[in-house]
Amino acid sequence: MGPDQYIRLSQLTGQIQETIHSRFKGQTYWVVADITNHSFKADKKIHYFELVEKSEKGSVITAKIMGKSWGAGALKILDFENSTGQRFTNNLHVLVQVSVDFHPLYGLSVNLLDLDSNFMLGILEQQRNATLARLVRDNDFIHKEGELYSTLNSRLKLPVIIQRVAVISSSSSAGNEDFRHTMQHNDFGYVFQIDDYHTVVQGDNNAKLFLNKLIEVYNTGIPYDAVVIARGGGSQSDFLIFDNYNIGRAVAKFPIPVITGIGHQKNVSITDLMAHTHTKTPTKAAEFIIAHNRSFEQHILSLQRTIAIKSQQLFLGHYKELSEIKNLVSHNARELIAAKKEGLMLQKQHISQASRNLLAEKKQHLLLTAQKHCKGRRASSSRKTAIFSI
Repeated sequence: MGPDQYIRLSQLTGQIQETIHSRFKGQTYWVVADITNHSFKADKKIHYFELVEKSEKGSVITAKIMGKSWGAGALKILDFENSTGQRFTNNLHVLVQVSVDFHPLYGLSVNLLDLDSNFMLGILEQQRNATLARLVRDNDFIHKEGELYSTLNSRLKLPVIIQRVAVISSSSSAGNEDFRHTMQHNDFGYVFQIDDYHTVVQGDNNAKLFLNKLIEVYNTGIPYDAVVIARGGGSQSDFLIFDNYNIGRAVAKFPIPVITGIGHQKNVSITDLMAHTHTKTPTKAAEFIIAHNRSFEQHILSLQRTIAIKSQQLFLGHYKELSEIKNLVSHNARELIAAKKEGLMLQKQHISQASRNLLAEKKQHLLLTAQKHCKGRRASSSRKTAIFSI
């Protein structure tokens, strides 16, 4: 074979580059694909990844191409992450704007220029709505009431005082530390017993680990007043575990009130909707529990004040009544004494008069008796004189 029958590889790739550049120059395309093999070079602020398409009936890859993004494209990725709360990473189904590029050394690839945030939000929302619909359809203990959900767990009544708490969180979670700090340094001196159940709290593929930890809390048989699910902030993909069907169902059916403190500000997860009470952060969950106990204490203090006021009112009412009775008794006693005194005076006068009459009568009787006695003695003396005269 002579020298005029072959060309160098660089010549071939150069021709390919020229052809592709001529064909695709200035053209961009919006493409729907999945992200795989993603990596980010932070020092250069360059994203490397693959765009793949899978068959509708399975996971077989039907198309694949290398991709990269830097400069304005990297800034678009950052805007995408901020607006959706979703980190640009593997296994995302995205709508991206790309241009076609060919490099003699690195081959065919596309440059990512922009992403449609609404497309990603729509995908996540569709998945979330489908899971919620399935939860209501397949479980008779879950009912949709307007925009909210009534579950077996949400219908439980919280204990009047929450003291013993089980916390499901990551062992390295800053959110769990925030929860503990808020609980232990509350302004009212409340004392709590907090038991940790550490597990992985991110990534939908870790749902089974999370479920096992929830089952472990139940199997201890410890009469917890509440179970707290605590997690700090993160990207939207970190919270996909809390949109898992099995976790949502388990929380909805759990026999102990579940309080969520999942640190995502943009959305309410399915786990939040299935739980008894959901709060935005672990700190807010702690504040909710403290406020719940404070409400009970204030109720007791209010009852104490009410009892004191009612006692004073009752005392004053009876004191007034007793004063009136006292005055009435004093008045009646004075009237009775006066009446009896008058009666006694009349009795005294009657007795005095009767005594005088009796004395006068007896005196008269004595005088008459004395007179009779004197007459008898004179008559007797006269008889004796007459006898001696004879």
